[in-house]
Amino acid sequence: MPASVPTPDLASLVEFSFRDDAGVLLGRWLRPVHGPELRASYEAMLAAARPRKARYWLLDLRARGTASEDDTHWVLTEFLPRLAPRLGGRAYVAFVLAPAHVGTLDPDNGADMVLHHDYHVRLFLDEAQALQWLALRQHHDSV
Repeated sequence: MPASVPTPDLASLVEFSFRDDAGVLLGRWLRPVHGPELRASYEAMLAAARPRKARYWLLDLRARGTASEDDTHWVLTEFLPRLAPRLGGRAYVAFVLAPAHVGTLDPDNGADMVLHHDYHVRLFLDEAQALQWLALRQHHDSV
């Protein structure tokens, strides 16, 4: 990061923790972020993720707001491809969005954003539905 860009205070950007009961890394942005803040928050979650234990992520984007095209491109092309090698297997990411951030989503099943052999990203409007999808993915992987 260039010296002219201050290091973001991550505690003011995002809260994240591993929920052992659900086997999910839960991340919640606390306010709108963009550019260096967005990237720093994703990098912090990846650095904290436990290999082989944190392949299932629920990321609550409702307070974060929409990302720029450049930030979205970075997440899709640079961040997501690093998950499987770091986490030791296919990663599943459920993004929970505010209704104003998306068009029409199936409220029960969400919508696929990315389906890749190393990661699967799905969009949801409801956190409970996102957790249910992640639980189904865990069950499918364990069979």
